Amino acid sequence: MRTAKRWWRWRRNPLRRRVDVLEAWLGLLTALLLAVGAPAAGFGAASWAYETQSRTVREQQRTRHPVPAVLMQDVTARRSQQAGAVDGGYPAKARWRAPDGSFHTGDTKVSAGQRKGTRITVWVLHNGRLTEKPLDHNDALSTATATGIWAATGAGTAVFSVAWWARRILDRRRLDAWAREWGEVGPMWRRRTG
Repeated sequence: MRTAKRWWRWRRNPLRRRVDVLEAWLGLLTALLLAVGAPAAGFGAASWAYETQSRTVREQQRTRHPVPAVLMQDVTARRSQQAGAVDGGYPAKARWRAPDGSFHTGDTKVSAGQRKGTRITVWVLHNGRLTEKPLDHNDALSTATATGIWAATGAGTAVFSVAWWARRILDRRRLDAWAREWGEVGPMWRRRTG
């Protein structure tokens, strides 16, 4: 009985209206777009993001180099609480030799408890300027995954929202048609009962 009730809009029926057929097609199209379109949008966005991030990873790994550096100040627990953590580290002065042989001094981020003279590794560009550690494959993969999930969710939400509004419009048309028909039939019923 439930199956017959669910598919009544597709069968020929004298009570079936054009709005009912449109609603059936809307449901089918919505299901198809949610099942195929949203994942396809997510996969496409994830592929694009992965390609973009992979180019960035290759560029950063080509231009950024790890070099040894020496801390020029202590990073005690008390000092680190005053300075505040930034991206998992505390600012401290360090000195390093650039790939071209010149010496540089600058601020880098280190963990609390480091002492002056401690050897650390910093990442620099070809000219010796400090930079962040380059992205790796896992960073590209996580960005692509997040992008794909957000794109699929956004596409699914958009499809669902459009279908919801279209169904409201169809319901409004159905109610208007019922009101018009009742306006024609209603007076005849009142005469018989009154």
